[in-house]
Amino acid sequence: MNTPDKQQRLLTIFARLLPLVDSVSDKVRFAALLGVALDVWIFIWLFFLKSWSLTSALIVAGVVLLPILVLLRFWWALEELKDIPTIAGQMLDDAKGEIGATVQGIRAGQVQKLGFLSSAKSLWSIGSLASEARELLGSYISIGTLVNPFSLVLGVLSLLFVLLLVLVSLILVILALF
Repeated sequence: MNTPDKQQRLLTIFARLLPLVDSVSDKVRFAALLGVALDVWIFIWLFFLKSWSLTSALIVAGVVLLPILVLLRFWWALEELKDIPTIAGQMLDDAKGEIGATVQGIRAGQVQKLGFLSSAKSLWSIGSLASEARELLGSYISIGTLVNPFSLVLGVLSLLFVLLLVLVSLILVILALF
């Protein structure tokens, strides 16, 4: 299979994947924003309407906020996933440029002699390139959040918690009215 066919398959996969990722990202963001609003409502209900101490109301609001933070982590990972086609294109262009420069250097006869010092220097260069690659891909480590089974279970539980938070908030609204 030649390169244009692979590129076309990759573009097809991205074209099918990105609308799904965008839709899920929007829904997770909505759930997180709803959770934050309900967390604020619970704090107001506890502190102002039920006259709990500020410390107690803040502790309850902080505990309620933890699953929402998990949802925000998923939202962040999904938002980064939407930028992968752009990043992949930039990385491909950079790699083509580097390979072209190396081939031109070899054709021009600019090949370095092998020796102990040049080998040590090459190892140092490989190490620095590896650290640069780690820094480049470091912002995409959060994609691991989307493939880690424990993290996925935690995300689903967080979504269920936001649903429970909606029910509790509705009950609190009814109690506040009566």
